[in-house]
Amino acid sequence: MATQIRSTGRPRGERVLGQRVDPVTKAQAADAVVRRALTSQPGAYVCLTNVHSTVESQRSAELRAAVDRAFLSVPDGMPLTWILRRRGHIETEKVTGIEFIPRVASRGLEADLRHFFYGGAPGVAVRAGLRLERMIPGVHVVGAAAPPFGDTPGWAKEELRDEVLRTRPHVLWVGLGAPKQELWMAQMAGELDVPIMIGVGAAFDYIAGSKPHAPAYLRHVGLEWLFRLAVEPRRLWRRYLVGNVTFLWLLARERLVGPSRLRGEDFSR
Repeated sequence: MATQIRSTGRPRGERVLGQRVDPVTKAQAADAVVRRALTSQPGAYVCLTNVHSTVESQRSAELRAAVDRAFLSVPDGMPLTWILRRRGHIETEKVTGIEFIPRVASRGLEADLRHFFYGGAPGVAVRAGLRLERMIPGVHVVGAAAPPFGDTPGWAKEELRDEVLRTRPHVLWVGLGAPKQELWMAQMAGELDVPIMIGVGAAFDYIAGSKPHAPAYLRHVGLEWLFRLAVEPRRLWRRYLVGNVTFLWLLARERLVGPSRLRGEDFSR
């Protein structure tokens, strides 16, 4: 079944454990982003939805609402991709940040899209922007910044707003990690004068070369998470070991009791 694209440029989304996920190819997602970026209308954002954020959405109505309001919610990971394919969307592809950033940048060359990198540890966004310019000659990276450490309400929004007004990016790449970046984009959609924001998690680190990326064969068979766990076990063990098991358990339970009884339950115990 071919993915249906609405007149707005958005695909008809599916629900996985109540979380919206749009069945798209990489090319469809990139084309939709570039078209939206060129409208110059602010307020759109894209969520790269994965197993972690889907599990987190079970206990966060705010996160589910943020993803529902997104311009796109694309499958970032093979489990969600496989689920959508089994539902008949056979052309669906995994859309990861490390691949999506250069794809959109390449697709937007002719239109001279301007890109801004926001997030990551100090200096990482700058290095990622410089690396992207070397990867794709002609790409226009107009700025990069990292928020101060601490909770979202304490971030210097005025400084970022001023930088966006000065540099006028078409695309604001947001590397704050899930689910923080989804909540932040939903909050800032009405405050930043940028056509589209895209939450890409740790992609800045991989593009900048700060962290090693999983080999292609592991990504192809859905084992990228295992490589990342081996590289950063202390930081990621709970997300992948506990989160993946929870995801599978929720899928099994949904088949038995239906989706309406799962959302809002506390799965942290």
